[in-house]
Amino acid sequence: MQKVLRKAVLIAVFGAFVSSCHDPQTGEVPTPNAAIKSETIAFKGERVVIPANFPKELFEQTQEEFDLYYRTVSEDGNKRVSGEAPLLTYEELLPILVKNNAKYPTITSEDGILEKDLERIFKDFPDIETHEEANEKRALIYDFYQTMCKRNVVAEVVALEKAKRESGRILGPDSGDLTTPEKNHLLLNPGYAQWYVQAAKDAIDLAATFYGNATIGNKGNAFKHSTWNALSIRYILKGSPASENQAVDFTQDGCSKHEQTNNGAQIHDKDSAMDLHNNMSAREWMENETSWGFGPFRKMPSVDDIINNLLGKANSCAMHSMTDILNWHGGNNSVTWNNLYNNLYSPNQHLVHVVP
Repeated sequence: MQKVLRKAVLIAVFGAFVSSCHDPQTGEVPTPNAAIKSETIAFKGERVVIPANFPKELFEQTQEEFDLYYRTVSEDGNKRVSGEAPLLTYEELLPILVKNNAKYPTITSEDGILEKDLERIFKDFPDIETHEEANEKRALIYDFYQTMCKRNVVAEVVALEKAKRESGRILGPDSGDLTTPEKNHLLLNPGYAQWYVQAAKDAIDLAATFYGNATIGNKGNAFKHSTWNALSIRYILKGSPASENQAVDFTQDGCSKHEQTNNGAQIHDKDSAMDLHNNMSAREWMENETSWGFGPFRKMPSVDDIINNLLGKANSCAMHSMTDILNWHGGNNSVTWNNLYNNLYSPNQHLVHVVP
């Protein structure tokens, strides 16, 4: 009984810590350098002011267009360094995202745009003249600043990859490493990426706290993957003006790409089947437990709710074979694997771990 009570206290303390540290907070926004030459362009029907040397191909990029852009920039930055591509970790990427996102106005769906951010917004959007107009167009404004942020984030990631190549720090793969498709997915939207990466880091830390060894295929890994998906959805919804579909889509795409090879190929083995199933189960649970209102009218599980629920499911989850998992989703065929990688939800909410 004492052991159960100690675990309950630990959950509450850890949950409060995660909630206080990582639920979105506002930050200071530096004033842009007035000496930089600028020009005015059209962005989604709105006039915007950008630095004259800003690469316009970054605006409204598809994932394929960004992949090509990143490959070009990365090859230019690393042309003197040969060898295997280094693996970027969540711990390395997170401070880059936090630092660069903090340079831009704080925009969420729950709070109105802060007064301290309006001067910057009015300067960058010359046709927006009132606080009310800015609040009405917050999603557009957010997308614009994500594009501006993207260039600096990419430059820092390329520089870090180059430094890791030169130092020989090419390790992995590990649960803290991003695959190349996952990394490119995140860099396309640094704002959502910050909350996704924070969720990944929190889930890894929580799994280590509760299970000690969250290795591939065990209950700790089931907890880690499901908690990662649920926290990512919550963090994105709290920290940006995202809709429920945008939060779920972004999380699903990233977590599925985490199960791919660096060349983007699906991995068809028991561990990927387990992870993909648990990812889907967590997203299904979040969708069922969330009232998809807007901003302050939206209700969803708290950080503590997420931890407690998924910890209980992981502790009680049964061991199954890959055949069992695939049969729940349609059998061992290409349609089933495509559904596991590409569908947002599933008819299941239970977690599973696999036979060693």
